[in-house]
Amino acid sequence: MNRKGILFDLDGTLWDTFDITFKSINKIVKKYNLDKVSKETVIKSFGLNKFEISKLYFPNVELDKGLKYFDESEIFNIEYLKNHGGIVYSGVRDVLIKLYEKYDLFIVSNASSKKYIEAFLISSNLGKYFKDYIAASEINISKACAINKIINDYRLDWCVYIGDTLKDMEAAKLCNIPFIQARYGFGDVCKCDYYINSINELPYIIYKNFK
Repeated sequence: MNRKGILFDLDGTLWDTFDITFKSINKIVKKYNLDKVSKETVIKSFGLNKFEISKLYFPNVELDKGLKYFDESEIFNIEYLKNHGGIVYSGVRDVLIKLYEKYDLFIVSNASSKKYIEAFLISSNLGKYFKDYIAASEINISKACAINKIINDYRLDWCVYIGDTLKDMEAAKLCNIPFIQARYGFGDVCKCDYYINSINELPYIIYKNFK
């Protein structure tokens, strides 16, 4: 029997945590008397790994200090999200229920900690639909390597990756798997064969193009 998987990015694909992320990082910069991180900078940070985000948020400090500040903001961020949740995109639950019937579902994120992904799974009560998840930054691997790890660990014969950024598309290409861009997310429009303007369109796109 063929094993088929659908792999999801998290931020900008399944939920939106912009507001709390913006508050969390600026709570830390205020504590250490650093320059405020703008909303535009926070938007650019989604989809990056922790090292890239630290450089983006704290361009004028050494990387080890920037990572320390970032980690501190993430502790606050995760605790808040675990208890209060982020904004899960409308339709996510119904779409997961449909896809769960025919596919194994996974989350592959550049999150710095699997606790961040778990905050989503716990607060949304959607954990039962996902077979596994990876926070690539936590284990210091690229998103492409994380995707390949899921493919190999679960011996997937076919899979597709859904994400919102150019880096998501590039990771899928490196793994030689189809990519569907979530154009309602944080990324700029990519030149790709498949895209959705709402998560509700996903089952149709998959059933139509991948049999």
